[in-house]
Amino acid sequence: MTPRILLVPFLSLLAWGQSPKTAPALLAAAPRLKIALDAGHGGEDTGAKGAKGLLEKDAALAIVQELSKTLDEAGFDVVFTRGDDTLIPLWDRARLANEAGADLFISIHLNAARSRAAKGSEVYFLSLDRGDEDAASVAALENAGASTRPGADSVVAGILEDMAQKAYLQDSERLAVAVQLQLNRLGGIKERGVKQAPFVVLRGAAMPAVLVESAFISNPKEELKLKDAAFVKRLAATITQGIRRYFAGAAGTARRKAVANFR
Repeated sequence: MTPRILLVPFLSLLAWGQSPKTAPALLAAAPRLKIALDAGHGGEDTGAKGAKGLLEKDAALAIVQELSKTLDEAGFDVVFTRGDDTLIPLWDRARLANEAGADLFISIHLNAARSRAAKGSEVYFLSLDRGDEDAASVAALENAGASTRPGADSVVAGILEDMAQKAYLQDSERLAVAVQLQLNRLGGIKERGVKQAPFVVLRGAAMPAVLVESAFISNPKEELKLKDAAFVKRLAATITQGIRRYFAGAAGTARRKAVANFR
């Protein structure tokens, strides 16, 4: 009889441990990862302009607004550097993401070229030097709205910002590759590849950070696509899939801030 007496409490304890009542508590303990979305340009800084009049600032904001929906559906929290037609200084954008405790920083832009035939998507991560000629040219266009680093301690601040992002360069490259691979599969978008460039907006981000040149607004065909709500939804879903694949292959390293915040 003794074994039966011991067995009943054991089975009861096992059943209690498997009770569905404990599941919500376990799920609640897992923090949602937070993505900072940055719509390029804004306000008087219109960015590039398409042949049919589409402004980069408006196209970027439309993509970010759709991207926020697909990310939310995928289980992420989202914060914005700008949610309307407002000019946010480039130096402040990474700071806003840092203050929000974001785990990733995604800056959305539209590319432009002298050749109207240029097409496709490019994903960049930060280069602490000039980078190659083409990448430097793209960065120069996107950095055009940036003033000199504000503050008397701008040199020290710049060094600290570079150190902050340098710690995440490998993660930023993996994020860029994951997003670019998905963009390559998006219909009608030619692969242009992952690149590095000295984008001001990426400096100082204390997290993996990339800048996505979603399409060429200077290409009339791609400009037309950017005006199509269905295409913008597909583009947002594609970027979201790239972010999900990045986290799936991050081996936990990208979650360190979320875990630290929870503790």
